[in-house]
Amino acid sequence: DKYWGGDKTGNIFFYTGNESPVEEYVNNTGLMWELGERMQALLVWAEHRYEPATHPSLVGSDNCFAYGTTAQALEDYAAAIVAVRDQYGAPSAPVIAFGGSYGGMLAGWMRIRYPHVLAGAIAASAPVWGLATTMESERLDWSARAIARGISSAG
Repeated sequence: DKYWGGDKTGNIFFYTGNESPVEEYVNNTGLMWELGERMQALLVWAEHRYEPATHPSLVGSDNCFAYGTTAQALEDYAAAIVAVRDQYGAPSAPVIAFGGSYGGMLAGWMRIRYPHVLAGAIAASAPVWGLATTMESERLDWSARAIARGISSAG
């Protein structure tokens, strides 16, 4: 809350976490920091469920990533935004989602799926519509595979 102006209708900037630990992105989101200071926004970074440091046990589970879907990540983020608004006593504060690559796709999809939660989204390097047209045989919701790759390399 370094820049938060304390106004109950002030802006909240919300980073939609990717398939990697959220700490990797905090210092690589210059636009959030720059605009956050200028607009006295509250800056929030959310971690994607099941990212490498918080994944469930892989032992004895046939479908351990059943709850690691993009839709569930978006639902987590919507719930987190409601909780942040409650915590800061700012139920009508406008929220702008930020993200890049997969996180950018999440930001864009979140704006589409939860227009009542987000006032807008800034998505960088996010082929939100491109995947639907170039990967017809693939599931659009591929986050579980990305997370699995991250976990396997994390040990």
